Amino acid sequence: MKRLLLIIAGIAVSFGSLAWAMKDTDLQALSDSLREINYLYTFPMFLLLFLFYWLKAVRWSWLLQPAKELTPNQLFRPLVIGFAANNILPAHLGEFVRVFVVNRQFQIPASTVLSTVVLERILDIVAILTLFASGIWYANEMPPEYQNVAVTVAVVCGGMVAAVVIYLFRTQFFISLTREILRFIPFVPTALSSKVLEMLEQGAVGLQALKSPLMILKLQINSLAQWLLNGLSACIALWALEIDVDFSTGLILTGITAFGVMIPAAPGYFGVIQVCFIVAMKAQSLQPDDADVLAASFFLQVPAYIVVTAAGVFFMQQLGLNLKQMTTSPAAEQDSVAAQGDELSNPGSPPTDNTQANS
Repeated sequence: MKRLLLIIAGIAVSFGSLAWAMKDTDLQALSDSLREINYLYTFPMFLLLFLFYWLKAVRWSWLLQPAKELTPNQLFRPLVIGFAANNILPAHLGEFVRVFVVNRQFQIPASTVLSTVVLERILDIVAILTLFASGIWYANEMPPEYQNVAVTVAVVCGGMVAAVVIYLFRTQFFISLTREILRFIPFVPTALSSKVLEMLEQGAVGLQALKSPLMILKLQINSLAQWLLNGLSACIALWALEIDVDFSTGLILTGITAFGVMIPAAPGYFGVIQVCFIVAMKAQSLQPDDADVLAASFFLQVPAYIVVTAAGVFFMQQLGLNLKQMTTSPAAEQDSVAAQGDELSNPGSPPTDNTQANS
């Protein structure tokens, strides 16, 4: 019942977002803009999409190195399956699908795999915020108040980096500090506080080999490269409709989209992505036709959605998975990880994988 409510709420958010994005555009104008797209730009976009996921597989292999030596090639299929799961299932269940796949396929404890997924999210947030702040700072048409936002975001990034460093190098101090902070927050249930602290302790075990400044630097450079590619893809989608933007627009779009997909929506975030494109253009005082902006957003989103989902389903079949397993096992894994932080035991299904990054 809870999952059904999430699905209904997500669909409502997507439809509402799409309706808002199209409030000043009629379907005929959108149809005309879709026909005007230079579809030759599809090829560089697919190349960037592949590089984006390959860099994720490389980074994941580094994060899992303390537990087991795995190559990016070994992790690429589980990664794409997880992204496909996020395109099909609600509530980012692809993250837990990924934990399940790697635990089952490579016999790595679930708590260790989960700790790498959590660290990935932290690295991504720092990279996205850094690029978002850079885009705002260097954008030609950005009002001064928006540049002040860039300074604020830079401070937040610095704080997050400091928190990650303390967690890695002074783990017990970080956990003790978190325990004291949670104790002073009245609306956080005791059970939730205990689970957060338990996950921090277990996660630190899987990150022991990352206590190397060189490795942290490699991870952050990799993360920045991923989201630079994402920003370039956004620019290409706009250039395909001859919308005159520079690279700062792609970085701003990446940041706004990253915040947008935090909103619970239907799988694939249709509607939400369109709102992000419209908001990004208006924030920079750019004046392209709304129909062209929406067409660019669909051009970026739809081909990537189809290719990633199709590839994920193909890899899923290679590993003997099916949709029924994907809709039951990940939820069970999520409960198991949250409640125990222990190894995923999964009597009835094979592996799957990762995230959504079609941001």
